[in-house]
Amino acid sequence: MKSLLKIVTDCIDNFSKQANVIRLAAIIGGEAVIMHGIPRTTIDLDLLFYCGDEKNSINELGKAFASFLRQKLGKQFEIKSFEASKDPFDPLKHDLIIITDPEKRFKKLDILIANYQWELEGLKSMSAPHTGPLYPYPKEYLVGMKLMAGGPQDNEDIRNLFIVMSDLEKEKTWKLARLIKRDKNLSKILKEGR
Repeated sequence: MKSLLKIVTDCIDNFSKQANVIRLAAIIGGEAVIMHGIPRTTIDLDLLFYCGDEKNSINELGKAFASFLRQKLGKQFEIKSFEASKDPFDPLKHDLIIITDPEKRFKKLDILIANYQWELEGLKSMSAPHTGPLYPYPKEYLVGMKLMAGGPQDNEDIRNLFIVMSDLEKEKTWKLARLIKRDKNLSKILKEGR
């Protein structure tokens, strides 16, 4: 039996091919932390997805891809889509697609649609975000997303990611934290871990 990740990766590739655009996708969240070598558990799988480029992007990508998934996956999975929050206090403003298996054979899978230029830079910095299997999002950009989310598990993940980062990755992380105005948060999180 195929994994849900493989099924969804195939859907991402087919959707991008059908639209004649390049896909950019990576594993984020707890599963990415695990793939970077940090032991922890997670109950779901999170992906970051974008397809297109500055000249050729898909309007309302979240809605279009959710509709594509419903068509391709049929009744085997439940697909819900949500537009990005307009709440100024909501830290992550992403369109979101949630895929669940009513028979509970697979983990829940969340797909966030990339919304910030720095997220696209993170995807583009990967060696193969546009073809083949999905890989974990780079550590420094993963920390950026976790800084934006700001939960207790995110803070723990940030501290652990810093342990396995190279000096260059740490430098990039600080630069990104300043860009997204979370450098004070990063400093506080790292001090708490001492």
